[in-house]
Amino acid sequence: MISNKETQIVILIIITFFFYTSYATLSYNVKSFGAKSNGKSDCTKAFLTAWSAACAATKPATIYVPGGRYLLRNVVFSGKLCKNKEITIRIDGTLVAPNNYSVIGNSGTWLKFEKVTGVSIYGGTLGGKGAVLWACKNSGQNCPKGATVS
Repeated sequence: MISNKETQIVILIIITFFFYTSYATLSYNVKSFGAKSNGKSDCTKAFLTAWSAACAATKPATIYVPGGRYLLRNVVFSGKLCKNKEITIRIDGTLVAPNNYSVIGNSGTWLKFEKVTGVSIYGGTLGGKGAVLWACKNSGQNCPKGATVS
């Protein structure tokens, strides 16, 4: 025979389970998508794949960047087709720009968030190779813009 107290405990566990699964944040670790934290391997594709997964989600989502150094070429995080309006990017590592900024090509920017809504970024370091970029800009050459948000 199940007591009234045991029944209440079972009901509480079931309610807690449904509440947690309804409101739990999805998490996408960039390493799961192939990012390497050595600062030398191009991680652009892994970051964009994690972004696509978070954008396609209908629940709040977190893109997690563990400790380490992640080399990124030019990246545009576009919100144009993003279904999700609650994305958190949690960075415990460093995002590193290429040593040769000319590899970003004609885009003119290194990191760009475009037409995004509800995106929050926490932690981390941006290693944008600023000294080299500013030396280029001060010389009057045609140089990329750097990190931008639009």
